[in-house]
Amino acid sequence: MQPDERWLSAEPGAAAGTTKSRPAPDAAPASAGGPPVPDARTGGTWDAGTREAGTGEAGTREAGVTREAEAIRRVQAARADGTGGPDAGRPAGSTRHDGVPWLIALGVFAAYTTLSVFRLWQLDPASWDLGIFTEYVKQYAHLQAPIVDIKGAGFNLLGDHFHPIVALIAPIFRLVPTPVTLLVAQAALVAVSVIPVSRAAAARLGTGAGRAIGAAYGLSWGLQQLVENDFHEIAFAVPLLACSLSALICGRRRAAALWALPLVFVKEDQGLTVAAIGVIMILLARRAARTAGSTAGNTAGHDAGTYAAGAGTNGADTDADGAVAGPDGAVAGLDGAAAGDAAGRAAGPRGRDHWGALLIAWGLGWSYLAVAVIIPHFNPAHQYPYWNMGGAVSAGGHFALGPLAAQLLAASSVKLPTLVMILLVTAFLAVRSPVVLVAIPSLALRFISTDSAYWGTAWHYNATVMPIVFVAAIDGLARIRAARMRGTAGPLGLAMERHGAAIMLAVCAALAFQFPLSNLWNPQTYAISDQVKAADAAMARVPDGVTVETDLDLLAPLAARTDTFWLGNSGNPPPQYIVFDSHSTDWQPPPANIPAFIDQRHPGVSYRETFSDDGVYVFRRVSPPGGWRRVAVRSG
Repeated sequence: MQPDERWLSAEPGAAAGTTKSRPAPDAAPASAGGPPVPDARTGGTWDAGTREAGTGEAGTREAGVTREAEAIRRVQAARADGTGGPDAGRPAGSTRHDGVPWLIALGVFAAYTTLSVFRLWQLDPASWDLGIFTEYVKQYAHLQAPIVDIKGAGFNLLGDHFHPIVALIAPIFRLVPTPVTLLVAQAALVAVSVIPVSRAAAARLGTGAGRAIGAAYGLSWGLQQLVENDFHEIAFAVPLLACSLSALICGRRRAAALWALPLVFVKEDQGLTVAAIGVIMILLARRAARTAGSTAGNTAGHDAGTYAAGAGTNGADTDADGAVAGPDGAVAGLDGAAAGDAAGRAAGPRGRDHWGALLIAWGLGWSYLAVAVIIPHFNPAHQYPYWNMGGAVSAGGHFALGPLAAQLLAASSVKLPTLVMILLVTAFLAVRSPVVLVAIPSLALRFISTDSAYWGTAWHYNATVMPIVFVAAIDGLARIRAARMRGTAGPLGLAMERHGAAIMLAVCAALAFQFPLSNLWNPQTYAISDQVKAADAAMARVPDGVTVETDLDLLAPLAARTDTFWLGNSGNPPPQYIVFDSHSTDWQPPPANIPAFIDQRHPGVSYRETFSDDGVYVFRRVSPPGGWRRVAVRSG
């Protein structure tokens, strides 16, 4: 970091177009009547329309002011027809109407849908989660309580995690009742998140950088791991975080807050992330207010506001001896001034940011309510079921600081590589922005857990970190550009400004060969074995609406149309059907006598074999007759 660069300050980011060459010295002077232009040396203003051009240094200075005045008039005209803003200096609509990010999103959607759907068709789930969420959404689709028998007979899934936002899939599931609906929805949520990330990068860095960073983000390994591991509720957090943080670095505080608010309905821990966004908003607002009050006039306030808008170099707040970058500098300066005023009004006196305070209260309040009230209410044991993974954190959130710190730092050989991999996709540019701090609650909760599955890169837990670090990298690159315009950027910073977006894309493309996207060109991804065909035939023997007990591989397909139980749970009521796949990982090696094994599952209940092919069996209950009637587990 350069000496003149403030890590938490609202630094101006250079708008695309500021690298254009300066007009020739003999450019035609601006016509009279232009607005006053701030004088960076005196704190006063130059009246570009009434002063005559002089000679020597004064003439050079007035010529620069004349060019600025012309640029200001140009951007005012652009604003009149709706083409002005942070992207002034580029062709009208070149960011908002750029179709390339949509093409990238479409490619991401197609790739991730293909991988996840073919994995389902191969009956090769990563866990039981897709079956659980299929039954969860099915219950909402039929306007019933979210009782998920796969988790346990009569178990209300709101007693496990607080994720009501998943119910948004229910209307679509009612029309297309299959687990494929959930997988396609998840791929769509991930793909849509590419758009705000790409647009934010284009607004602050230029169209080319926006496209490269959007593609790198879509390829990022954290998103790949999400779709590799069936379906999870945090898929909804990915676009919400992308939209919220992209709006934040582009100066739209209200939009940033409104996109962050629904995160509390994704999962109980997301309230802490919402609070972290609020903290960052307040820190930036206070820094902007201090900066605005430390310089004569509005110049410094405009400079501070440019960070929030991503508008680029403040051409009106630079020394006339070469820091003014010509008309594009003045264009960006005017946008930065307007953004500064807007940021100041949003922050209020003394840097108070009401949106930030709202997010802190909203996030912490909902996390507490979910963990202390809602989940225990629906849980059969009347408690939050994941306290036992907290180690030093006991039930109710009580902990000792020393043991907790030791727990956080333990297993560094696994946790440190995870951090490196998270930052590597951004070429470590994310650390140049305070936005990266939004990832701390998520990472801290994972690293204090005693369950090692949370620590590494193998599961879906890193998906929500991806939009955070990519948006932080965009802001980091804009800060480097701002430092370069001030003349304070070092050689490494200049190199990263020029090549950072390309490096991010190259890194993510290279990592794709080590993560699930590499399976796209593997023929085995699309092969359907004879054993899978036998399992499909077996499931076709099970009528809709009955109760069925089955193994892990068949949970999701059957859960879409039956009341499904997992064979791995003890205490299940006797179902009407049992579908047993001897190839399933649930039973390895499989029982030597499968009919005898089925008879032992439910003493006093008789089953008859009705199907057998390639190690897949179907048994139908013959005595006692009748069916099991679901009774929800009551909370009290």
